[in-house]
Amino acid sequence: MRVRRVLTGLCLLLGLTACAQGSGIQPGESQSNVHRQSKVKELSAPERKEVLGKVDIGMVKAQNDFGLRLHQELSKIAGQESDNLIISPYSITQALALAYNGAAGETAAEIADVLGWKGMNTADINEGNRSLRSLLENGGGVVLNVANSVWHRTGLKLRKAYMETVKGGYSAEVRETDLKQEEGMKAINQWVKEKTGGMIPTIYDRPPGGAAVLINAIYFNGGWMEEFDPARTVDEPFTLPDGTHRSVPMMKQEGRYGYKEGESWQAIRIPYGDDRMHMLVILPKESSSIHELHQQLWRDASIWKEGYSFETVQLGLPKFKAEQGFELSDNLKSLGMVKAFDYGRADFSSMAEEGDEFYIDHVKHRTIVDVSEKGTEAAAVTAVGVEAGAAPPSEPIVMNINRPFFFAIEDRDTGTWLFMGSVLNP
Repeated sequence: MRVRRVLTGLCLLLGLTACAQGSGIQPGESQSNVHRQSKVKELSAPERKEVLGKVDIGMVKAQNDFGLRLHQELSKIAGQESDNLIISPYSITQALALAYNGAAGETAAEIADVLGWKGMNTADINEGNRSLRSLLENGGGVVLNVANSVWHRTGLKLRKAYMETVKGGYSAEVRETDLKQEEGMKAINQWVKEKTGGMIPTIYDRPPGGAAVLINAIYFNGGWMEEFDPARTVDEPFTLPDGTHRSVPMMKQEGRYGYKEGESWQAIRIPYGDDRMHMLVILPKESSSIHELHQQLWRDASIWKEGYSFETVQLGLPKFKAEQGFELSDNLKSLGMVKAFDYGRADFSSMAEEGDEFYIDHVKHRTIVDVSEKGTEAAAVTAVGVEAGAAPPSEPIVMNINRPFFFAIEDRDTGTWLFMGSVLNP
């Protein structure tokens, strides 16, 4: 019997603004070193309009929907009813896109189905991802850099078509290294550290081994359009899911925001930079709960896409920092990505001649989030291991986010959710 090689993991580490500890950079301040590494040409307004016309909004919706389905699956984990849950649907999708381009047959079909790409040809998928990245990285008054890399073992011959796709469509660096040795691990970790500005210093604590490692890294640094005054930040009680309270630093500000209200929730868009990106916060009313809000989000998130009016809002937003980790294999299998994990049926023959012997072994996900008066800083790393307008009211609206809430960091032009999650215990 032929011994099959293992895809040693789809290992994901996601850090939102941990560099306040790791690099000494405060959220909202420019990390010039990272910016220089991935800086791309700024698009003019006409160029941006042209590229925007090429972005497949259906793919953006598919990515956000995938993120919400994964969010729903992760919420089933014991303890998540009382804990934070934060992921980067954009990072996960881009990493799986690198794997998808190496997959074939039913394995590729299942990945496409889970990501919402069913019925699309691969060339259109790759062009859609390339155009979206071009838009996200250009302008907006924020720093947003995306980097990809493919690391393969010495002597492994990747298919020419695969290398051309990941280099041309995803700007991926392709490097040959000994994945079984410490030096190979150190090289990967150094790349990750550089692309995340030191926020995520390592992704592997031992050599990954196997045939290849496919990595996506994102760095986001956005200062609020209007910073919160630290002098107005006060400790206030935050209601936890079990009804108890804990004291948290609450940032205060009154201003004009995109605002929308439903029978059981309030929603606000807090802008970064030049208002092209913002943090969407959806707060259940006191008569509702985060559980009820989750049910609405998972059923139909389009409710929160449009229909905002500019209102004067007395805003209270907690400073928060959260860290957690997941193993995502079972969750992705539950969503329908089964064959990629099956050593007897997985097919990654579009990656290399030996690819029909590869399969995914594990999926790890780690998140860190930090939000302050200055803004938000974020990084995400995904590694796939392969073995062998209304008038203001007379009184301002009060929105005091002092209980569990949902948030997303969203690109206004495309609707892309770069990061999303639920904060139950800031």
